[in-house]
This record gives sequence, structure tokens and C-alpha cells, in this order.
Amino acid sequence: MGKQWFAIKTKPRKEFFAKANFENQDFTVFLPSTIRITRHARKVKEVLSPLFPGYLFLHLLPSEQNWVTISSTFGAVGPVRFGNYYPPVPDWFVEDLMARADDNGVIPLGMKEKYGFAPGDRVRLEGPNQTIIEGILKAVDGRDRAIILIEMLKRQVATKVSLSSLRAA
Repeated sequence: MGKQWFAIKTKPRKEFFAKANFENQDFTVFLPSTIRITRHARKVKEVLSPLFPGYLFLHLLPSEQNWVTISSTFGAVGPVRFGNYYPPVPDWFVEDLMARADDNGVIPLGMKEKYGFAPGDRVRLEGPNQTIIEGILKAVDGRDRAIILIEMLKRQVATKVSLSSLRAA
């Protein structure tokens, strides 16, 4: 029997730490990641985050399935299991994720997953002095620009705004 993929549970927010420790032990590791937008104290940042928080995948031969070693790796909790059965993750599932990843191993997500809204959704524009304007997202125009429809004088007016200033309504 050849190598199989197994899901490994990690400690909270320790996925990248566990990945590095597994790689130091010469395991083949896949940690699907994506870029997420975070907002805190009026600052917007793009952050590399695991696609499946709390999990990563190991590609193991039957002889490498030493679950005690895997469970005691720093950052890891242990393999996903049901009693004494350690279910392998189908190869096609992990290969599909790998095929979607770019050269840096990042899997691009759709707009809804990344920002919390997509074209056609109601959004709020947070303006200066705590003003809030509601509208409908029409399209994204470039890297950080969006076109929203705002109702003014009983008609919809299209306007370009910063994508980072929008929130889901």
C-alpha cells in the first residue's frame, strides 16, 4: 500500500507552527491556506489563514503512521480518528486543493468568503465622522475599488468607493 493523506488536528491558531515541526521531522505536509481580510481598530489587513482552521494534512506510508510521534509533535493534537480507526482523506480531495493553490500555496477564495459580501448584496459604507450610507454592491473595479448603488433623490446612483470601507449590511 502506498502513501495516504490523513487529517491532523492542531492546537488553536498553531497550524503553521505544527506544519514547520512536521516538516522538521521530514513529513510531507499540506496546509491549505488563503488570504482573509481582517479589520481591527479601523485598520484593514490581509492575513494568511488556514483554509481549514485547526487542521492540516500529512502524506504517510503505513510505516510512517506512528500516531504517538504525530500526536506529540509541538502544535499538533493528533490525527482525526474514530476509536482505533484513522480514516485516510481521499487523494482526489487533497490533489484538488493543491491544484487550486498558487505558487505560494495560497488558495484564492471568492469575494463572499473573503469580504463577507458579493455583487448584489446590501453593503454599508462607513464614511467620515461615523456616517453610514447603505447601498447595493454592483461590482468590484480593480484591487481596492468597488462600485455601489446608492439611492439619492428616489433613484440609484453608481459611485466608486474604497472596498476596504465597505461592510456587509
